Amino acid sequence: MSTVFTHIDFNQPGKQVGFAHLPLSAHNDAWGTIAMPVAVIANGEGPTLLITGAIHGDEYEGPIIINELIRTLTAGQVRGRIILLPCANTPALRASMRVSPLDNKNLARVFPGNPWGTPTEQIAAWIHDALFPLCDFYLDLHSGGSSLFIEESAQVVVTEELSPQVREQSEAMARAFGATLTVVTNNMGDPRTSCGSAANLGIPAIAAEMGWNGSISPRGVKRTRAAVERVLNHLGLIQSDPVAAEASQQVFIPPGGNLLSPGDGWFESVVDIGDVVNAGDLAGWLHRLSEPEAAPQAVRFAIGGRIYSQRTFGATAQGNSLAVLVQDLPVEEKA
Repeated sequence: MSTVFTHIDFNQPGKQVGFAHLPLSAHNDAWGTIAMPVAVIANGEGPTLLITGAIHGDEYEGPIIINELIRTLTAGQVRGRIILLPCANTPALRASMRVSPLDNKNLARVFPGNPWGTPTEQIAAWIHDALFPLCDFYLDLHSGGSSLFIEESAQVVVTEELSPQVREQSEAMARAFGATLTVVTNNMGDPRTSCGSAANLGIPAIAAEMGWNGSISPRGVKRTRAAVERVLNHLGLIQSDPVAAEASQQVFIPPGGNLLSPGDGWFESVVDIGDVVNAGDLAGWLHRLSEPEAAPQAVRFAIGGRIYSQRTFGATAQGNSLAVLVQDLPVEEKA
């Protein structure tokens, strides 16, 4: 059940480009909708891949590449079906926000959604209930957003219901994607991401992080373009001559790897993305800038590892993520 409607026929061969509409009765538009661009390119027998962008509205490399595919890829080049959703969270994208301005909810933390809930929950329910059942594979394109510096990576989301076969296929997609890191994560035990939800349905899925800081990275766009082409070739959806992937280092986010701010203030990091640190090493100083006589508080890492992400904003509140560490995946878990 969903209130989202579209004129796209997902079972029709050829190329269709249009919109999915979620009815929204707002103060400035009593009978309007949230319009989400959607395209389907289908031809012959083969797998179905869903590619989403702008799950977060301040991440742009994914939508750029998905829209390129919509403009340039023809049905004759495809064997199977590709469903393209470049602006999954249209309200957030228009506001350049991680969360939707309509309900202050994060589309990547409300799956499987609620068809009668808030607008963000309804979008999640439509993806989960209408699109995921059509799919054999799922690729979700992210880029860190405004609050993060993050190392280029493809994430394999591990949930309690993830089967070994689906994990193996997801890791194969990640290797084909060819980001610098392949990060195995359970998102701190939160299964409500789009990829976590897809994995629970038995759909191999990866979430890519290909930029940072709410900007549009020329390197990120170029690397995303090549990586998506490799995945399409890997799944047999197209046949082309993509740029070869470099070996991706397999890592995981260990318990205690998320360094959380111990209080409110302004955080001065003394380390950078990619640095290797040990337990007890200084991460930075938490300043109380409006109290000149207050000495800054030393913030230290509880465990060792490689710095995978860092907070971009200087101002921080208690519980904010200051940095995330990764460690090498144990040999027995490597694909």
